[in-house]
Formats: sequence, C-alpha cells, structure tokens
Amino acid sequence: MMFLRVLGMGALYGIGFALVKTLFPSPIILMTLSNSNSSEGNLTFLAFVYMGVGLLAGLIATPIYGGYLSMRRRAAEKSSKEQPAFFAPRFTLSLYLSLFMGVVSGLLTIGAYASGILPPGGVLDPLKLVRESNFAPGTPLLFAWAIARDLLPAGLVGLFLSPIGGGLLAKLRGVDNSTVQRSYEEFES
Repeated sequence: MMFLRVLGMGALYGIGFALVKTLFPSPIILMTLSNSNSSEGNLTFLAFVYMGVGLLAGLIATPIYGGYLSMRRRAAEKSSKEQPAFFAPRFTLSLYLSLFMGVVSGLLTIGAYASGILPPGGVLDPLKLVRESNFAPGTPLLFAWAIARDLLPAGLVGLFLSPIGGGLLAKLRGVDNSTVQRSYEEFES
C-alpha cells in the first residue's frame, strides 16, 4: 500500500516536473501545438519526449528515494531507541527528492539523444557540446553541465510540491509530526 502511495507521489512529482521542465530553457510546451520541423526535428515529438522524460524521472526517482528514506528509518530504529529521530523538514525532503529527479531526468535526456530517439545536433542537444569539445579533460564537466541543467526546474517542483509530498516523505523517514509549539518563555531560558 505504501509503495502505491509513493508511486502516486512519483507520478504527481513527475507530472509537475514535466510541466515545469517544458518551460526551461524555452517554452517547449508551446511546441506541442505546432506540428512543424526544425533543427530539433519534429517539435511536437520533441515536446512529448521532454514531458515523458520528466514523468519517467518522477516514476523512477521517487521509489528509489522512498526506499532510501525507509531504509534510513529502519537503521535508526535498530541502532538505538534513545536517539531522537533525524529531523528533516518536509521542504528539505521534497527538495532532495526533486533534485534527485532532476539528475535522473538529465541522464534520461542524455540517453534519448545518445540512442537516437531525438535527433542530434540541435540547440537543446546536451551532447552537442561534448562532441564539439577539443579539450578532453573537460568532457566530464560537460556531462555534469548537461545533467545539471535539469536541476533548476526540479528544484522549483520540490518547492511547489513540498506541502503535498513532504508529509509522505516525512512518514517514510520516520519524522515525528506531533511537534509542540513552543512559547516565547521557553526561548528566554
């Protein structure tokens, strides 16, 4: 049952990421309306591949991250009952998930261009810089840049969806949600 919740949250984060990702670096979502060709190939196909990569990144990253959080919770429960549970706000957990989703999306985008699903050589092709590079030690940095360009839209998704998805992530992590509001007198001492 928990796996289905995590998968549903992955779909929600993936849909949000697909919509936000299509705004960076250009409004790709508008390309779905034009059925024309350009240096990138068919623009409608390009837009749907970018949105599909975003959704697939959410469906891949969320169960992995959820499994990691529950594994950390079980390890903390086994180690000692006296230690307080690791506190991570819902926003932080959501941001980590979305940044991991951005890394997965960057890898999937590179894979789409490398496998020939999307035509190489266009402006949006992350491998174009790698192919045209004359400095061999800089190639890993170019791959890192190709992956990192998905982190900004992913971070925005983590920001916007933290009130929705952060609660489930906090449950997976084992954070006690019964926080007591402290008064000002407690801070003075």
